[in-house]
Amino acid sequence: MGPELLSFLGLAALLSHSTVNGAAVKSRDQPMPNATTTLSTGSWSFSTFTYPSPTPNRYATPLVSPLAIPTKFAPPFSQASTLLDANITYTTYSLNPTATTASNDGQYGQGAFARLWANASLSYRDQPPFTTTVSPTPVPSSELVFPSPLPVQPLGQSETANMRLPSDFVWGVASSAWQIEGGLQVEGRGPSVDDSIGALPSTANDSNVNAMFYYLYKQDVERLAAVGIPYFCFSIPWTRIVPFGVAGSPINQQALDHYDDLINYSIAKGITPIITILHYDLPLAVPYSDPAFSRHFLYYAKQLMTRWGDRVPYWVTVNEPNLQPVDNALTNILIAHADLYDWYKNDLQGKGKITLKFANNLAVPLDPDNADDVAAALRYQDFLLGIMANPLFLGKQIPETVLKTAGIKIDPISSKNLALISGKIDFFSIDPYSAQYVTAPKGGVSACAADPNNPLWPTCVETTNVASNGWLIGDASYVPFCFVAPQYVRYQLGYVWNTFKPKGGILVAEFGFPAMGDTYKDLDGQRYDLERTCYYQAFLNEVLKAVHEDGVRVVGTLAWSFIDTNEFGTFEARFGLQTVNHTTFERTYKRSVFDYVDFFHQHVSQ
Repeated sequence: MGPELLSFLGLAALLSHSTVNGAAVKSRDQPMPNATTTLSTGSWSFSTFTYPSPTPNRYATPLVSPLAIPTKFAPPFSQASTLLDANITYTTYSLNPTATTASNDGQYGQGAFARLWANASLSYRDQPPFTTTVSPTPVPSSELVFPSPLPVQPLGQSETANMRLPSDFVWGVASSAWQIEGGLQVEGRGPSVDDSIGALPSTANDSNVNAMFYYLYKQDVERLAAVGIPYFCFSIPWTRIVPFGVAGSPINQQALDHYDDLINYSIAKGITPIITILHYDLPLAVPYSDPAFSRHFLYYAKQLMTRWGDRVPYWVTVNEPNLQPVDNALTNILIAHADLYDWYKNDLQGKGKITLKFANNLAVPLDPDNADDVAAALRYQDFLLGIMANPLFLGKQIPETVLKTAGIKIDPISSKNLALISGKIDFFSIDPYSAQYVTAPKGGVSACAADPNNPLWPTCVETTNVASNGWLIGDASYVPFCFVAPQYVRYQLGYVWNTFKPKGGILVAEFGFPAMGDTYKDLDGQRYDLERTCYYQAFLNEVLKAVHEDGVRVVGTLAWSFIDTNEFGTFEARFGLQTVNHTTFERTYKRSVFDYVDFFHQHVSQ
């Protein structure tokens, strides 16, 4: 690790407890012998060698359960159900490929469901090893033993030793359904756009069999509670709830029962659920560009909020929509988000909090003294954050740098829609895994912005992970967007805080590190994931400084991910705080989960 990140713990003084003829040997603060210093005769001594006694094991502290919810966040479903359409059909589906020939069972019958999958031309090779929910077992105490103390610590940790975070700080772990659930063609789930990745013949690891969270969720919740993780963010797939995806189509009762049990089981174990309504897995029939996107989205989202709004305090409407192609689809998403926000606050009378999650690795000028590089970095941020955060947080138009880019297929937001969108969010939610350097391209930004055929269009900036002095930004991971680069955490948080001024604060909704070569290590090597621990410890240390020294309101952090995931076609990028054996499906804690929990035990006020 580089000196900019970590410093070794001080070594024990070589002779700290030795004496010679009753006189103490010089301490480690005094000069050690060198060519011009000699020790007097008799300065060395022998003693009897003995092995030290083993340090008593330290065990993880489980959560207090069940979770107490003194005040409901919304009316119970018995009251809220009146807000749903009266003519909704609730049914169950079972995928039978031979049923495609059935044409007399209506628009949404079993035959139509089979044709839905057949027409998508999606077929998974691997079949789930489970058919029912697996009963949980208590986590053995032998799995809850803390690892040995860290051999390295973040630089400047002594400065933050006494810094505290508020008692209501939201800290925990995150995940997404398609990446961990498996069983993608069971119990009535319809196809999504993510299936076009996972079911490709060229994909080495399809997601029909991954961590199998769909059937092992009770065991996973037990494991989170056993190590004391208080918040768990998971997503619910649109096409499990509404298999055909569109408003007016049947609702899948099996899916409602399944997620009701997941939420209740989490609460029973002391875990607060955070729900992401849409995490990339759009129905095939409802692209973001659909002018009716908001209507279809609300039809689905209302099912979730009416049923679980009383128990769920935090909702993420859409995950990282700012990474979508730059067109009017972004405005459709903002309108859908605002429509749901208004319905939740006004119709459902919900008291919880709603956000929309942004992706952004901060653009850092390659040369901070070069005005062109600074302008390029700010332009990049306009495209990544300003395009949606301006209307949401500031009530301002999409940045001109975006709208004036030649060939851009996005219109200014109308004054009516700007009024609809403005302020319809309770806090800023962001996934700042790392940072990157940005510089103006050859020929300049203006020339690129005027040429839609330029390969750098529309952002029209050069990005790199190598500094102008030739050094990599930080310790590299398996993926190109993630580095151990804590020196830019405060800049990222400061940029968001001072640019968009989110009154509700900032939630770091995803951050994590997939080390190089994890898949080639044995289980013991995977468990001792020092790089991941260093990433989290250094990142969180900078969060403390942002809060206490920069005045930034950070309301929480969620580690990605609580378990190794399918990162959209591969199991190579292992972000998890736990490993998964893809033969036995056994989970194993990594040291990072213990160090992650330990950080908050030290710094969150009780």
